[in-house]
Amino acid sequence: MVNFKKFKTFIFDLDGTLWNMEKIFPGVIETIEKLRKEGKQVLFVTNNTFFSRKTLIRKFKSFGLEIKENELISSSQVVAEYIKLKNGNAFAIGKGLEEDLMNAGIKIEESNPDFLAVGYDEDFNLEKLRRAYEILEKGARLLASANGRIFLKGNEIYPGTGAIVKAIEHMSNKKALVLGKPSIYMLSFLNMFVCSPMKETVLIGDELESDILLGKKAGYYTVLVKTRIDKEVKGKLRPHAVIESVADINV
Repeated sequence: MVNFKKFKTFIFDLDGTLWNMEKIFPGVIETIEKLRKEGKQVLFVTNNTFFSRKTLIRKFKSFGLEIKENELISSSQVVAEYIKLKNGNAFAIGKGLEEDLMNAGIKIEESNPDFLAVGYDEDFNLEKLRRAYEILEKGARLLASANGRIFLKGNEIYPGTGAIVKAIEHMSNKKALVLGKPSIYMLSFLNMFVCSPMKETVLIGDELESDILLGKKAGYYTVLVKTRIDKEVKGKLRPHAVIESVADINV
C-alpha cells in the first residue's frame, strides 16, 4: 500500500492515465480536487501533440477538470525551447505542434528551415513523407516531440508519433533527436516546475518506457496505473508501485 500522503508534488501523465482522449476516467476529477485541497502541487506532463496545449486545456475543462497553463508541461514546449536555444526556425509536421511553436514565437519556415519538428499528424501521408525528406536533404535537423509506437483514442489503437518519426528516419537515413518523454530534455524542463525534493515527488503514468522511465531518471517515486498501455510489469524497468487507476490515490 502506497502512503501517498508523504508526497508534496504529484505529476500525472495525460493519455491513458487521466483520459482516453474522449472521456476522463472515473475518479480522476475527485482525486485531483482532493490533492489540491490538501495543498499538493499537481502537474501534468504529456507527449500529446495531437492537440495544441490550449486545446488540451479547453478539452479537459469541458470534461470538468481545470488545468492551468503553468501546470501543463508538454513535449511541444521542449521542442520550442530547443529551437529558441539554437536561434532557429522550423517546419512542423502536425497541427498541434505547429500551433504550439507559433504561440511560442517560433517562425514557421516552409522552404529552407533550420529544423524539421515532428509531432502527431493524423493526416500524415506519402506526400508529407516526401516533403520531409526534401527538407532534411537541404540540411534541416530532425526533431521529434515523441517516439511512442501507439496511442489509444477511445478503445481504438492508432499509430503513435514514433511511427511517423521512424518513417522519416528510414527514408532520410537521418536520426531524430527525441525531445519528449523520457528524454533528458523533457526531464530538465519538467524539473523547472517541480517545487518539492525528488523524494517527495511522485510521477503517475501508464507507460513503462515513457512515464516510468522519465520518473526513474528524475529520481521520483514512480507509479504505474493499469488503465491503458502497460497493464503488467515485465523486464528490468519496474515502477515503485502499481495501482489500478488514479482513483486509488488516497491522501
